[in-house]
Amino acid sequence: MSIAIIYESLDYQNSTVLLLDEAGYTVNLTYELNSAWFDAIKKDVPDVLVISIGVPDDKLKIQLAHFKEQVICPVIVLANKADIDITQDIVLAGADSCVTGEISTQRMQSLVEISLARFKVTRCHIKEIEDLNKNIEILETRLSDRKNIEKAKGLLMDSYKMNEDDAYNAMRRMAMDTGNKLGEVARNLISMSKVLS
Repeated sequence: MSIAIIYESLDYQNSTVLLLDEAGYTVNLTYELNSAWFDAIKKDVPDVLVISIGVPDDKLKIQLAHFKEQVICPVIVLANKADIDITQDIVLAGADSCVTGEISTQRMQSLVEISLARFKVTRCHIKEIEDLNKNIEILETRLSDRKNIEKAKGLLMDSYKMNEDDAYNAMRRMAMDTGNKLGEVARNLISMSKVLS
């Protein structure tokens, strides 16, 4: 398992590396908090990102929010001090877990496992939302196409004294001849009627 650490000071780096080592994990990458760690992590994505910091601040919350938008990897924040409000803000900003104070190796193992599970659930939810949005787009397009087809049929019926079936069949022939979908043919007919009227 690949683990990266973002650290505020060398003391935090060393203690976090030791903690993860005792918990059975190997740290593969380390970055200073004030470095361009965000870009580095995007290029070399770890399985878990651990941020070791004294007191989380607004800058970290903003970074986590951007990180969360891109769904890169699970994030654990280890803070030396933080009240309950700051802890909640950090989790809401994008951390999968935020722990303050001393932490045991067993708890570290649990945190890694929980963070991996939460991240997996988050990715599933995002995929479901993306799929729903695609379905909504498809349904909206179909509904728009139906409205345009009905409108275009009406235009053909009025302009060429066709009945409904003849108007529909004429549009189908145009669609086959041009290789366009029926909805596109209907939109083109409506556009032409606006130009001609």
